[in-house]
Amino acid sequence: MMRYCPSDFGLISIVIPFYNEVQNVRPLVLAIDGAMQGYCCEILLINDGSTDGTATEIQQLNHPKIKLVDLQKNQGQSLALAAGIELAQGDYIVTLDGDLQNDPKDIPWMLSKAKAEQWDLVTGIRQQRKDSFLKTVPSVVANYIIGKATNIKLRDQGCGLKVFTNTTAKKLHLYDQMHRYIPLIIHLNGGRILQVPVRHNPRLFGRSKYGLERIFKVIYDLVVLMYRHRLSQKSKKNSKLVKS
Repeated sequence: MMRYCPSDFGLISIVIPFYNEVQNVRPLVLAIDGAMQGYCCEILLINDGSTDGTATEIQQLNHPKIKLVDLQKNQGQSLALAAGIELAQGDYIVTLDGDLQNDPKDIPWMLSKAKAEQWDLVTGIRQQRKDSFLKTVPSVVANYIIGKATNIKLRDQGCGLKVFTNTTAKKLHLYDQMHRYIPLIIHLNGGRILQVPVRHNPRLFGRSKYGLERIFKVIYDLVVLMYRHRLSQKSKKNSKLVKS
């Protein structure tokens, strides 16, 4: 069945994971509607085992563009994103957080940059962050550690607002907490990445799920990621030697 999309971008898939964000669902969907007028969109909302009625709130919206992906148990942000990306059909795939801190108004110009300049990933750098000390410090430390360990200058690994080509997003194999390293993973695999400044809003409803303990998890996951990448590169090199 052919689809008609009035936008030059074809179908845009917007993927948003939610965990106990019942008060943020409706205003976020309304903000997306306002920002994406004139675009052909599907909105995949992933309820990641919420216990506060988030899934019910999504169903009650009765929105023609919304597809609810209802995970019965909390799987974590990486697997929730992976579930949405797997089902996404868009030519471009957009991800953002479900806490209303990313601004959907940034999506159209990020899409324009991705298409016009043929970037595999356009990722946000949050400007004038409106987060608490307990959330900002782990993020700053994580970005510093990643930069020192890899010598790759990615300024805001943790920004949830990203625009991917379909091919790039589908190649991601997210597990555990690997969503934190999406720009790094794409860079290590030869992808073209553009970092752009984006708006950042204060959290109005709900509470953050992150704290200072995240630093230790970041270090552990980074070590595992780099080790696996080196093994993969070594395997590819050995394979080329055998073929030659």
